[in-house]
Parts: sequence; C-alpha cells; structure tokens
Amino acid sequence: MLTRLPLPIIGLLVLVLTGCERCNPEQPITLPGEAQIDFELTWGEEVYALEQVATDHNGYPIRLDNLQLYVAPVAFRSDGEWIEGAEVSLIDFSVHAQNIVSSLEAGSYDAVRFGMGLPPEINTDIDPASYPNSHPLSVIGSAGMFWTWSSGYIFVKYEGKFALESGTQLIEPVSYHCGTDISYRTVTLELPEPIVVASEETTTLTLTLDAAKALIGSGDAIDLASDPVTHNAQGDSLGGRMMDLLVEAWEINVE
Repeated sequence: MLTRLPLPIIGLLVLVLTGCERCNPEQPITLPGEAQIDFELTWGEEVYALEQVATDHNGYPIRLDNLQLYVAPVAFRSDGEWIEGAEVSLIDFSVHAQNIVSSLEAGSYDAVRFGMGLPPEINTDIDPASYPNSHPLSVIGSAGMFWTWSSGYIFVKYEGKFALESGTQLIEPVSYHCGTDISYRTVTLELPEPIVVASEETTTLTLTLDAAKALIGSGDAIDLASDPVTHNAQGDSLGGRMMDLLVEAWEINVE
C-alpha cells in the first residue's frame, strides 16, 4: 500500500536536503601550474655558444665543441618545504632552447635546488634498455653518456680543443667526462625574488651556466696544460674537482 506524505513534511525534507548540500559544497579543484627553467650558456660575462673560441684564466685559447650534463632532480622551496619537480633531464648545449618544465602546485616559491648528475639509485647497476626510448636514461636518450652497468652514466661532458699559445691552431684536446656516485653534486640557488606559480599557467626562470667557471673558482683552478683530460669512470679527483667548480658556476634569474 502506497503511503503519501503530507505536503508540509515533503517541503521540510526538501529544505533539509538542500540545506545539507549548501553546508557541504564541493571544493573546486585547483589544477597545477608549471615552472619552466630555460638554460643559457656564458663564458665569463659574455653570451657563449659552442664552437666559439674563448680565453681561459691562463690565457689559453679554448673552443668547446660539446657540453652536456644530467640534471636530476629539480626541486622548488615553498614555505621552507622542498617540492620536487622534474625528475631527470639531459641538457645538451648544442641544442637550441633547452629547458626543463616542472609541474607544481599553485603557490609561491623562493629557491631552486637541483642535482648535477644522477643520484646513486638511478646511476649504477642500471640497464638503459629498461627505459623507453623517449627517456633521457634510455639507450637512445643516453647515447654517448653511459659507461657500463657498474660504472653508470657520465654526468658531465666538457669537450673541445685548446692551444698553448694565442694565435696558434687549437689542436690540444680538452675532454672531461665526470661521473660515478661520489661525483654527484647538489646546487641550491636562492631566487632574486619569489615566483608565483598560478594554476594552469607557466612561470619562466633562466638558469645560466658560466662555462669558464668549470675551470676556475673561489678555491681551485684546473690547468689545461697539465690536466686536459679525465674519463673518471673510477671517480678520480680531477673529475670531482670539476664537479665542485661547476657547483659555483650557476646563476638563476626570474623573467
């Protein structure tokens, strides 16, 4: 038997249900934004491009023909907490407009931190064939940047030619291949001003590498004449010295 509720009761139920919906409205979903880091290369105060001839701290003419490095991972600081962005990127300065894009929650960020090279858990005892071809650690993605399964990946390649005297042909080799777990370094840079990442929008920063500072810094200098080559698959000290110098070679700006 169907029982009909009196109209006043039906009206009361409608008011109660409507009121509950208003008390517990669905929260809007805030989609993440993006922070894009564009890479630039300088030699001292001058914009630099590979295959240009520059002069090092000892007065040697030098031409860089290849400069590549792994960056892993990137993180951004917000209210004292580090939020990880892009995991692994291979930066090749022979390719125009290199950048790293990180997906971040909307908010304010005041510092950037990134690893130069690869942390141990993704460096040694890794088979590049286990990654899809599009990944920077795959066989194709890491072409020329991998030693062996035991030694792992090459973190930095800094290659070119130099001359012992100005005005002479650049025929002396420059070849620094830095890697191994003990060569992994972390760079932390305070932003000149905080950035605000907005939902579904892209905020751009510029990360500049001074290639000259890979050879000289506040506490060390590499002499090309005596130390022009290192392939430190075993983690020799020269490769570690260059990694230490590279930590001081970065500058970041907000666009």
